[in-house]
Amino acid sequence: MTEHDPFGLRSLTVERLRSTPGVKWQQHPDRLASWVADMDFPMAPAISERLGSIVQRGMVGYQKWGAGASPAGYAFVDRMAAKYDWNIDVERVHDLADVLQGVRLAIGMLTEPGAGIALHTPAYHPFLHSLTDMDRRLVHAPFNVDELREVIAAERPAALLLCHPQNPTGRVFDRPQLEAIADIVEEFDLIVISDEIHSDLVYSPGRHIPFASLSPAMESRTITVTSTSKAFNLAGLRWAVMHVGIERFDTMLRSYPKHWFGSPNMFGVEAAVAAWTESDDWLAAVMGVLDENRHRLSELLDQYLPGALYRAPDATYLAWIDCSILGEGHAPFELFQSRGVELSPGTQFGEGGSGHVRLNFATSPSVLEQVVATMAGG
Repeated sequence: MTEHDPFGLRSLTVERLRSTPGVKWQQHPDRLASWVADMDFPMAPAISERLGSIVQRGMVGYQKWGAGASPAGYAFVDRMAAKYDWNIDVERVHDLADVLQGVRLAIGMLTEPGAGIALHTPAYHPFLHSLTDMDRRLVHAPFNVDELREVIAAERPAALLLCHPQNPTGRVFDRPQLEAIADIVEEFDLIVISDEIHSDLVYSPGRHIPFASLSPAMESRTITVTSTSKAFNLAGLRWAVMHVGIERFDTMLRSYPKHWFGSPNMFGVEAAVAAWTESDDWLAAVMGVLDENRHRLSELLDQYLPGALYRAPDATYLAWIDCSILGEGHAPFELFQSRGVELSPGTQFGEGGSGHVRLNFATSPSVLEQVVATMAGG
């Protein structure tokens, strides 16, 4: 670590990363890991110190958090107000194990088997699997708003599952786009399940706008799910949060016995509090490296893989790359595997994914260059 790299974000090496535990670098140890959405960066010092203090205390018994939200739930409320000017009632906040749990609860309780769920595709693959597993009908939602209205009018889904910012494309919906989507939601009486887990990863001058913050009417139709797990690299701590704007859904959830859906992990809660209240300096440094990497990736692809099509994402640390020049379907993914790089195959993300790969560029600039050079067979 140096004065110009106080958190050790730029000095990561492949050798060091291969020594780390976890699925990203251990599942395919003979390949460079640019697949699953874990960042390579070490956690923020404030989070590490908070977790270390719990261990030093030597007590990890039941916590006295009261009947409502955990301290992380309260931190979520404060962050939404401070960062997005969205003022919400903590009584509508529920702790979760992860974002997918909230999505599945909302779909399972608010829609019937066979109901249509609109989702922008290509899409985060656990969402696709969830719809199949829950016997819901996928309605492919185009990004163009005029086309979206036509699809909604024809397919009549019960809900819109909004991934905002979007995974895998890294798109950010701006206010006019969100307001146009809100008009469609109102016109066709949809509920909205808004996954906003990448909200802290929007690049300047873009700005995240919580969908439910558009108006009281939209808040009353929307379930918002998010977490610190992506922006602060805390996926293994198993904590997320859900704001329930739909009153009947809130009533449903509270009708179950306490902890029916599980209770929050103590370490996850404390880490989330430290992330949202003490770690914005670390996040700013991370965003600086990611911003550099997303643009540097364009240069690297031009140098090593000319013909691959890539648009720097507006958010996230995930690059959606069209490698159709190398073949359709799984062909590019399999070729890169054979050369020693593990990416996410585009076909995993459903419609529009053929010939694509998703690359995780949340690593040091030197490792990123090594990844792309190896993709090219170097």
